[in-house]
Amino acid sequence: MFRSLRTIHKWAGLISSLILMTIAVTGFFLAVKGKVNWMRPPVVPATEVTDFKTVVSPGVAMEIAFAQNLADLKDPSDVDRVDYRPKDNTFKVLSKEGYHEVQVDGSTGQVLQVATRNDSLMEDIHDLSFFAEWTHEWLLPSVAVILFMLSTSGVVMFFTPVVRRWKFKRQANAAKGPPAGKSPA
Repeated sequence: MFRSLRTIHKWAGLISSLILMTIAVTGFFLAVKGKVNWMRPPVVPATEVTDFKTVVSPGVAMEIAFAQNLADLKDPSDVDRVDYRPKDNTFKVLSKEGYHEVQVDGSTGQVLQVATRNDSLMEDIHDLSFFAEWTHEWLLPSVAVILFMLSTSGVVMFFTPVVRRWKFKRQANAAKGPPAGKSPA
């Protein structure tokens, strides 16, 4: 039983460690994405806004983004989200596929920047949805269960020899009998 537990522990640990290493590496990049420009393009400040009534609509910002002829940003079904940054007066139009971002000036409608969102790619790898939808829905929760089993089997494998040594010493002391000059209780 102990040998089969070690074998299961070893192989489950090896397989889940590969997934955990992927999650750890992408997690590191996601933790520093605000400090590294190649992960997430910085917001390009646009024309200062004096009256928010003059800000272009999100629909206009999307049309301007579509005009950039990006293969993965042609119509509204390609848009993941549109963010507006009032402080910078900048719209960010993000594509669902291809990880592109088009920044548009909120007042003039001028394109400020077209860039790649590597942080979105890292998020998809991090939650395993990059590989296939089933890996996110089934493999990721399975790894959580495997980690629980690894923890439990690791604790059992750690304490089994400790308990055996403790029992052996107790039996050895009981076989010797009480020390000389003392009566058994």
